[in-house]
Amino acid sequence: MLQILVPTDFSNNSYNALFYAAKLFKNKKSTFRIVNVCSTKNDPKKEEAQLESAQGLDALVHRLIRDVGENLNHDYKKISLCSDLSEGIADYAKTNKVDLTVIGNKAQEEVKHILFGNNAMQLVREITHCPVLIVPLEIDFKKVDKLAFTSNYTYPIAEENSKAIIFFSELMDSVVVPMRIQENKGNDTAEKNRTQFLNAIAHKSGKEVELPIFDGKVNTILEFVDLWKIGMLCMVYYPHHFFLEFIGNGIIKELNTKLKVPFLILPNRQS
Repeated sequence: MLQILVPTDFSNNSYNALFYAAKLFKNKKSTFRIVNVCSTKNDPKKEEAQLESAQGLDALVHRLIRDVGENLNHDYKKISLCSDLSEGIADYAKTNKVDLTVIGNKAQEEVKHILFGNNAMQLVREITHCPVLIVPLEIDFKKVDKLAFTSNYTYPIAEENSKAIIFFSELMDSVVVPMRIQENKGNDTAEKNRTQFLNAIAHKSGKEVELPIFDGKVNTILEFVDLWKIGMLCMVYYPHHFFLEFIGNGIIKELNTKLKVPFLILPNRQS
C-alpha cells in the first residue's frame, strides 16, 4: 500500500493538493497521511491547538469524501503535529516511510498561509528520501498525456528515480518526454549519464527534445511546457547545483506564478 503524505494548513491550495492526489491515485491502494502542524512543542496553548487541528482534519476528510466519493482503496490518517513546520513534517515522512509527499502551490491571495514559497521549498530540501509533487492551486484534474523530465545530466539519474518516472508514467498512462538542457553536450560523463537514463526509460519514452537556452532556463522550460502541452514536469533536486537555479534566488517565485502543471521533484539519490 502506498504511503502518501499531504501537509495541510487548511488553505485552498493545500486542499487542492489533497484532492489532486486522491484523484491521481484513485485506483491504487493508498494511505493518505494528512498532517497539520498546529503549534510548536513549547506552545502553552498546545492542547487547545491540537483539539482545533483534530476538528479541522475531521472536516477536511469529510469534505474530500464528499467531493471525490467513498473509495475503498483509500485510507485516511489524520495527524496533528506540535513541532517546527518543515523539520516536523520531514521527520514524520522519514519515520513513516512515506512514498510521496504532495503539497499545494501558493496563490497570490493565500500568502498568509504557511505552505508556500520558501516554506514549501524548505520541505523539498528536507524531505530527501521520497519524491515531492507540487500541485498548482487552480489546476483542474485531468489526464496527463506527456510527462516531461529535464536534466543536463551532470550527475547520473539514479535507478530508483528512473523507476519513479516510469511508475508515474504508467499510473497516468502517459509518455515520458526527455527534455535535455543544452549544457555539457560532448562531455563524456554527461553523455554516459544521458544514455543510461534513456535506456532505462526506453519502453515509456518518446523522442528526446533538446532545448537551446535563448532566454534563460526557466523561460525556455516554461515555453516548452506550453508548446508541447506537457501535463507534468519532473526534475531531480540537486542541492547547490543545477536545480538550485530553479528554487533559489527568487526564481521560485517565477515558477510558482507561471508553471501551470504539477511539478514532480525527485530526491538526489545515489545511483
